Amino acid sequence: MANKKEASKKSAGWYRLDNAAIIYPSIQSARITTMFRFAATLTEAVDPAALQNALVRIIDRFPYYRVRLSRGLFWYYLEHNPNIPRVEKDVKYPCGRLSTIANRGFLFRVRYYHRRIAVEFCHVLTDGTGAVTFLKALVYEYLKETGKNPGEPGGIFTVDEEPDSGEFEDAYNRFYKPSLPLPETREPAYHLPGKLVKKGIYYVITGITPLNDILAEAKKRNVSLTVLLAAVYIDSMQAIQDKYVKNIRRKRPISISVPVNMRNIYPSKTMRNFSLFVIPGIDPRLGEYSFEEILKIVQNSMKSEINEKSISRQLSRNVGGQRNPFVRIVPLFIKKLFLPFIYKRLGENLYSGTISNLGMIKLPAEMEKYVERIEFIPAPGTINKTGCSVTGFKDSLYISFGRLINEAELERTFFTKLVKMGIHIKIESNMHEFEN
Repeated sequence: MANKKEASKKSAGWYRLDNAAIIYPSIQSARITTMFRFAATLTEAVDPAALQNALVRIIDRFPYYRVRLSRGLFWYYLEHNPNIPRVEKDVKYPCGRLSTIANRGFLFRVRYYHRRIAVEFCHVLTDGTGAVTFLKALVYEYLKETGKNPGEPGGIFTVDEEPDSGEFEDAYNRFYKPSLPLPETREPAYHLPGKLVKKGIYYVITGITPLNDILAEAKKRNVSLTVLLAAVYIDSMQAIQDKYVKNIRRKRPISISVPVNMRNIYPSKTMRNFSLFVIPGIDPRLGEYSFEEILKIVQNSMKSEINEKSISRQLSRNVGGQRNPFVRIVPLFIKKLFLPFIYKRLGENLYSGTISNLGMIKLPAEMEKYVERIEFIPAPGTINKTGCSVTGFKDSLYISFGRLINEAELERTFFTKLVKMGIHIKIESNMHEFEN
């Protein structure tokens, strides 16, 4: 009961940005929107009025998302937003920059198109775990609103629950350990060539494959699905660099950022950001790597780095910088000048791409009958230009690439390598989805 009372008090207050969120307001732009998407495709067309009612009913179950971004003297912070969020029709290009006025100050939006319900979140609010938790709750409430029987919630957040106080926490600060050795310094990685498209354009290509087929391929090679896909990504980047960079001395390391859900390492219920990264990679200056070599490197890297001791060094570096007394007293307008530099130097510049596998998404059996698919689209970035997100639902795996360049060379190379393994891939894109 104490947890519920504490959560109720917080719902009308303000919140410090969590450690991962503090950098995002300073790097947002028309291209680096910091927005990512989860979408559920239903078996019937979406009723916008019912979806709006469901959103109004469910939003107060997530008070840490019913907020707006405000500017303080030293840091941005989040405060309660008394406005009512509104659903809107979907558009051709997802994950566009939020308009504070049009979106009534909210840092997320809900969109619909035919049978699809999509939620797009700014990374200031949360990571993939929080976003998919919200999507499940919204769809569950929508089905009830339309007279369906989605069954028992089975862990899905519902309107008759009070939030747990643990859902509000900045878990990075809770599990911070001071004075740990810093992570090793990395060299800048290779990045895809290509000119950025016009602002507002974001191309998405989704490959859909039978889940059992690709899991069988991973099992045959004695690796996890994430290791297999990350290795294919690195191998694809190696082929692209070989095509454009002939001089071995001018080649750059190829590394892939793989987000890790820290809730699997530390006992936290937070619905805010709580992810860090492992970055397996190769150095093509040492010669060409076979796919089997890449698989071993990725597998060994994932095994050695995804544990509390190893990942706590990264957590300590990030939180330690935020807690530095000098950094804390620097006015916000000055922080805004150097935070984009830190993001580039310690973020996207160090890896060639991102592959975020959220794993299997489960719904209660009764609810699952009304949902055909669930997919995940990554946030756009101007340095890597292309990113990848993965979800499994029912008997299919959805591999979605988002890109800010015209050339789909990475996606084509990636899916071709899977096809050569004997894995059937169905390709979809947003190029013609909204055209008559």
